[in-house]
Amino acid sequence: MSSTNFAVVFAGQLVEGANAAQVQANFCQLFKVDAAKVAPMFSGKPVTIKKGVDEATAKKYQQALLRAGALCQIVDLAAAAASPAAPLSSPAASPAAAPSVPALDASLAAPGTLLAEARPVAPLQVDTSHLSMGAVGETLVEPAPAAEFRADLSALSMAEVGAQLVAPSSVEALQIDVSALTMAEPGVVLKEPEPVAPAQIDTSKISLA
Repeated sequence: MSSTNFAVVFAGQLVEGANAAQVQANFCQLFKVDAAKVAPMFSGKPVTIKKGVDEATAKKYQQALLRAGALCQIVDLAAAAASPAAPLSSPAASPAAAPSVPALDASLAAPGTLLAEARPVAPLQVDTSHLSMGAVGETLVEPAPAAEFRADLSALSMAEVGAQLVAPSSVEALQIDVSALTMAEPGVVLKEPEPVAPAQIDTSKISLA
């Protein structure tokens, strides 16, 4: 039989980037309580959200509150009572710390439960009486004339056909030292060929027609 000595404790810590007002609104919807009861829970002091549940149930509460934007701790009340002098990692994990507000000890709504009645939304009314539709092919906006491109070429001149525009730069003759090289006589074998084993082809299964 699983132990029911676990509690879910909240100390005002929020998920990084979460908006406090939105998280409080999420609490109101999640636990079906009004804002006046939820607001004191965000003072930063530990508040027991749910107690007397097994570990699996406590984790469900923890995950639901995480999705709502709140960071909660799961506390093993039996283990904490057995070693009251043991140091705790954070104030939120201390069952001995007396919360500044009464414990919520709330319950989660069943899946599919309607938490808030949908409010009717009036259809959007857009006044288009001052608008008109142009005829097919009608030019709605006259194109702005583009200024003619003018380039000043007065400082430029054209060379005669075949004129050398740039004198080629002189290049030093390549000097290669071949004094250490010798030429073999015609017909000299520069490298002995490696022996190649004759091909072995099995023709025992071949017959002439």
